[in-house]
Amino acid sequence: MKFILEQSDEWSDVEIRVRCGQIDKSLEKLIEQIRLYGFSITGEKDGETFTINLEQIFYFETVDNRTYAYCEDSVYECKQKLYELEERLGTMNFQRISRSCILNIYKLLSIRTLLNGRVEAKLENGEKLIVNRHYAESLRQKIEEQGV
Repeated sequence: MKFILEQSDEWSDVEIRVRCGQIDKSLEKLIEQIRLYGFSITGEKDGETFTINLEQIFYFETVDNRTYAYCEDSVYECKQKLYELEERLGTMNFQRISRSCILNIYKLLSIRTLLNGRVEAKLENGEKLIVNRHYAESLRQKIEEQGV
């Protein structure tokens, strides 16, 4: 694989071009990371609005009809509904793990099977989330697909 980086003051926008014969798993993962880098959402905290890059988000959760984005040390309220986020992020590294939660699998440290088919997901920041048994198999498949 060749990597060519060109920089010039003439260009105001970043353009990424991939030229390849065949797209394999490692290239798919790289493309996914590039797509993830370009996406962001807005969130509110303490009356201020912030732009949050998706790679900073550990998970989204809905509580009392409000959606929150959980980062390493901050929580932001989002205007989008969970189903809207799932539609937008479903092809990326985000996976629904319960009726009220979508997980960024790149922030996943480990998973452990619990009783009744449920799974405990341990995140890089030490938090633990419970994966509903209905979503456990799709999470395992997503992990395998993404090569996490």
